[in-house]
Amino acid sequence: MHTGNSWFHLHRQEEFAEDAWMTRLSDQINNNNDFGLGHWSETDTQYSDTRPMMHVPVTTPEPFHIAATAPMDTSSFKYIGATMSAPAPPPVNPPSNGGSHALSGVPPPIFNGDCDKSELFLDKFTSYEIINGDSKQFTTPFLKVALCLSYMNGPKIDSWARHRRLWLKAQKDAGVSIMDRSLWDNFKADFCRAYADQDAKLMAYQKLNELRMHGSDIDSYVAEFDRLIDEAGYSRSNIGVLQKFKEGLQPSLIREVLTHVVPAPTTLATWKQKAREWQTVYKELKNARLHQKSHGGGPTPTQQKWAQKLGLHNYQTPAQRAANPVFRPQYSPASQNSNWHNQVVPMDVDTGQLDDS
Repeated sequence: MHTGNSWFHLHRQEEFAEDAWMTRLSDQINNNNDFGLGHWSETDTQYSDTRPMMHVPVTTPEPFHIAATAPMDTSSFKYIGATMSAPAPPPVNPPSNGGSHALSGVPPPIFNGDCDKSELFLDKFTSYEIINGDSKQFTTPFLKVALCLSYMNGPKIDSWARHRRLWLKAQKDAGVSIMDRSLWDNFKADFCRAYADQDAKLMAYQKLNELRMHGSDIDSYVAEFDRLIDEAGYSRSNIGVLQKFKEGLQPSLIREVLTHVVPAPTTLATWKQKAREWQTVYKELKNARLHQKSHGGGPTPTQQKWAQKLGLHNYQTPAQRAANPVFRPQYSPASQNSNWHNQVVPMDVDTGQLDDS
């Protein structure tokens, strides 16, 4: 067979019913051969008349024929049941705050350089760190400093923040590891030195001296007292702190605690607890309308009954007598035949019960 460029050997395929021939690239016949087959180039001008014969006419290829084979004997095969299922998808790890994921929670407010807001800014930044503790912005001290600097803006802080950024970059260029904890420790110390409120302790001390309990609101008083002693830097175990706490309580509340709590409280925590308890008792008595002992400082109903029983028509309580020391009550015994006359001495009858029977 000649393809137009070379001659090839053909092989008969005997396994097919019809005549079929095939060739391979390895069956190509060399141009110099012993079969007497010549070879010429398509560009040879002396064979220009025969050049069209070198191109195979375009014809529709015959369809392929697939020889039928005998059916396969499957009697010796075993049946194995199998279930086809799609491969399980790779496990999806829950997204963390690491990498480029956005941080969670509320970021701290922008710090503009006001010293009285520096402590609040650090508190808010710490809260932000607690929420995003697993993110690389907080686990990497270098990035933590850079993040904190991003929340500083304003004429009072811009210059300081710019120098801190240059310092941070210089640390990295000098070979300091971005995981070095001293980067954040040094930054925080510099910030506190530069923007700490120098008058905060003095103002807290002044407010503590002026703090008083208003009405029956013991909870607000305790909360404000705790805040001020923290700002002033006082210890809760200091005896002076305990004295300040008692001075700010309502005098009547102090009297109730000292009267009913035996032994008297000796620690700040115990005083807070007992003061709250007796303030609660007062509120319950007030709701039951049992908190008023008398009207206008006069005798209680029990005192009035005893005074009537004793014939003390003009009886006054110790508070009334103290307010009017020149008063001399006139005693009129209920029975003229009694031996009391004017020898009866006024007495305080704050306790006891009258038998009405």
